[in-house]
Amino acid sequence: MRKILYLLPFLLSGCSSMYVPQMANVPLFEEKGEKQVELSLSPNSAYASLDYAFSDNYAVMLNGNMSFGNMTDYNDIFTHKDSSRAKYTDISIYGRYSHKYAEAAVGRYNLLKSDKYKLEAFVGAGYGIADEKAYHNKYGLAFAQIDFGQAVKLFEWGLSMRLSSSLHKFDWTDDYGKSFHKEYSMVHLEPMAFCRVGGEHISFVPKIGLSLPITSPAFESVESTIKDSDYYRTTVLHVSLGVRFKF
Repeated sequence: MRKILYLLPFLLSGCSSMYVPQMANVPLFEEKGEKQVELSLSPNSAYASLDYAFSDNYAVMLNGNMSFGNMTDYNDIFTHKDSSRAKYTDISIYGRYSHKYAEAAVGRYNLLKSDKYKLEAFVGAGYGIADEKAYHNKYGLAFAQIDFGQAVKLFEWGLSMRLSSSLHKFDWTDDYGKSFHKEYSMVHLEPMAFCRVGGEHISFVPKIGLSLPITSPAFESVESTIKDSDYYRTTVLHVSLGVRFKF
């Protein structure tokens, strides 16, 4: 149990990851003209989503996340042995790490034609940028996502499964000023569960999800100046809490 508690901050926060997965957005639309906005926070990111059902069957969604400074465990007192480094966690002064990502998707909803159960599917693409001191990454991502859920009065629950494929262009500079470049691709399977509790127009949304690499490149250390596993690692476990507005 103690080992699990010790690992929990690492699983939640990652390590200055060059790829911070988007927490799946699951609108579960009911009718044409429906609009939804969701804002949420996790230990390593802030998320925003905007959704719109433009017909009786089809909808679009825009999603994004942003991480910066002490929203990662870089220089975090809970995950580094040298607790004195925690003094660098003030994002207003240092903010040496940042990650920004945005995506758009189109999909079909109400596939089950049921008032009780909902099924929808989306496909989309996104673009992300990550920077941390001498390390820089730009990547494009394509994904397919299927969502299932059920509404019971003021409570709604659901499951989402996303398959994402990303192409990364990674650059870094060592301590001697020598520059390096590497391109690689990754495939992730990203399941997520959520519930929504509240009224018809405003609800609170806790989520928990995983990002499981199916394929990842084999990296070599470059003149012992970089631990590749530290900078290509992605956050495995995600939790977030947000609020959703439905119009």
